[in-house]
Amino acid sequence: MRGAAPAAGRPRRWDVALVAFYLLAGLPLQWWSYLSAPLPLMNYGPPIWPNFPAYVLAGPLAAYLLWTRQPRARLAAYVFLTFDVLRSIRLAHWLPITLDIAIILYLQTPGMRSLYPSLWSRRNAVWRPWARR
Repeated sequence: MRGAAPAAGRPRRWDVALVAFYLLAGLPLQWWSYLSAPLPLMNYGPPIWPNFPAYVLAGPLAAYLLWTRQPRARLAAYVFLTFDVLRSIRLAHWLPITLDIAIILYLQTPGMRSLYPSLWSRRNAVWRPWARR
């Protein structure tokens, strides 16, 4: 069933929960920094136009996709984390850069690649069914 939570035999992993929590943490931090003051050394705060779509929509969406093990979860996390790295470089905030790059590298480990397979391998399997092994 598409979009369903993992079966009872497949427990949630703590590393996926930690990455999803990091991606989801942008939502309350962005609201807090917008209502009070920008957080030092972090990317949250005014102006509203680049922050709200990223940290209120894209970050929680990537966290949801990772948590529910959707096929495009890794891609969504890569896109969001790359945006955050570029934004951190522009603002010279080194803490988010190190965290984002660490998560991007962790998503490349064999365990995470087996949990979230590449979309390219699925596309080839669909387009060329005779190429399956």
